[in-house]
Amino acid sequence: MENWVKIQSFKRMHQAELRKNILSQNGINSVIINEKDSMFLFGDIELFVEEKDEKKAKALINDFAGLTKINSFIDMKPILLFQKILQEAGIETSIKRQESEKYILGNYELYVDNENLEKTIPYLTGEKLTGWKKVLECKKVRQTKYYVDLLSENLINSIIIKKKDSDYHLELVNIYVKNEDFDKAKRVISELKGFELVKESETYSSIEKIEETLSKNSVKAIIKKQDNLFKLFVEKDNVELAKEIINSNIKWVELKTFSNIANALYYKSILDAENIPSVIINEKGSAFLLGEIELLTEEDYFEKASELINNL
Repeated sequence: MENWVKIQSFKRMHQAELRKNILSQNGINSVIINEKDSMFLFGDIELFVEEKDEKKAKALINDFAGLTKINSFIDMKPILLFQKILQEAGIETSIKRQESEKYILGNYELYVDNENLEKTIPYLTGEKLTGWKKVLECKKVRQTKYYVDLLSENLINSIIIKKKDSDYHLELVNIYVKNEDFDKAKRVISELKGFELVKESETYSSIEKIEETLSKNSVKAIIKKQDNLFKLFVEKDNVELAKEIINSNIKWVELKTFSNIANALYYKSILDAENIPSVIINEKGSAFLLGEIELLTEEDYFEKASELINNL
């Protein structure tokens, strides 16, 4: 690695990643090289920076001390409950409330002394969460909030733990409940009382886009995976509004054209059997039977629908 220099070695990956994040926040590029043998875990994890940044990087690393944020959430109670677990294990923590609008989905932040950071890892992974069991994992903080509220309405306490990837981007949010509440929590999540299904899809991204649109229109929508489908539920009072918003935002694309309505209906029945949404647009003039009959499907289903029809 020409023009790159090693500034520090570590035994654990998270130690290197923590320093890498600090350097990144200060505009310094860095690279982690993992020399550990995969079988015996010998060797070091090394942190490199560009030669021109060596002095500044070393100064930042040497001055590095204080607190590290280990968790955050828009509601205080799940953070307080997790803080209590750590304190009972002898790990001192502190909570800060972030007032900036930029952090509206992470208002309550939990910090730990850097020297105790390694002790918290087994709790963040769930390994040492004795008496608690993971009941659900969510991809978005907003969805987590909806489920936490739902559990709370049913008198079930929960804690949340965020899991991030190597670039510190949110990967998952895990929701835990006490062992004695686990069965009840699973039932509450499964039943979703007071909610009604408004949309389903084979892909998460499709449902996520619709949920985003509903949220922008102040309609709460819960995403749940069921029967290998991603399903979207809204409160019963908002069903009609949600459907109206969804229908106005669906993009329909032409799948096939016909000269005979019977053929169009035949192909539509095949799509219906596979739960692929479709509509028929009849442009034929009633007097002279001119024009075409179009079979349309939703944009997100176009590839699957095309493959199905082409293989007939």
